Amino acid sequence: MKTVLITGANSGIGYSCVELFLKGGYKVYAHYHNQKDHLEVIKNKNLILIQADLSKEIETIDLMRNIFDKIEILDILVNNAAFYKRDSSFEDISFEDLNYTMHVNLYAPFLLSKEYLKHMKVHNKGNIINISSIGVKYGGTPCSIAYTVSKSALETMTISFAKEAAKYNVLVNALRIGVTDTKIHANASSKNMEKRIEMIPLKRMALSDEIAQYILFFSSNKNTYVTGSIITIAGGE
Repeated sequence: MKTVLITGANSGIGYSCVELFLKGGYKVYAHYHNQKDHLEVIKNKNLILIQADLSKEIETIDLMRNIFDKIEILDILVNNAAFYKRDSSFEDISFEDLNYTMHVNLYAPFLLSKEYLKHMKVHNKGNIINISSIGVKYGGTPCSIAYTVSKSALETMTISFAKEAAKYNVLVNALRIGVTDTKIHANASSKNMEKRIEMIPLKRMALSDEIAQYILFFSSNKNTYVTGSIITIAGGE
């Protein structure tokens, strides 16, 4: 049975990934930080809930080490968890905000990927999917600078990390996701979502289930040669 770790799995794209991978017969390690209410609804023996605060170095490293204490091979790592401070103005963004965002959105994927490669290189296989944002393409907005900077750095890290991981047949890619119908956008009162959707050539938001399908594809055996790539899934943007 193949195994996958999905960070930020209690809602949105992460939750859709949990459902899809379980349907595909995977054993799913579903990470959450504070809330696990949605995950607890799923009754499946192949679902293992695992808690960690990804803003903390030790908890992040222990998350991966604890999994490898239980299993020898983790086929897929999906770095999906992300922090975005809603409705903050540029002037209100503090160093602490930037630091916390970078810890969750960049440092955690780096630490998890590093631990993952350490364990998987002896098996000469593996797959890492980093979840980025279409905001990187446009530079985001002044209000989302911390989030956009962290995702931009994540994409650069993906390309660099893929070169090292390729020595061990571990594929590393980033999916640059467009506007998706998730809680983050629903709660962003400062955004005019109708106007934002008009900017998308397909004239609609993505569904989290759609995005999960791409994550499954690029992390499955159907992808045997794509690595070090930033793949845009954004309805034409």
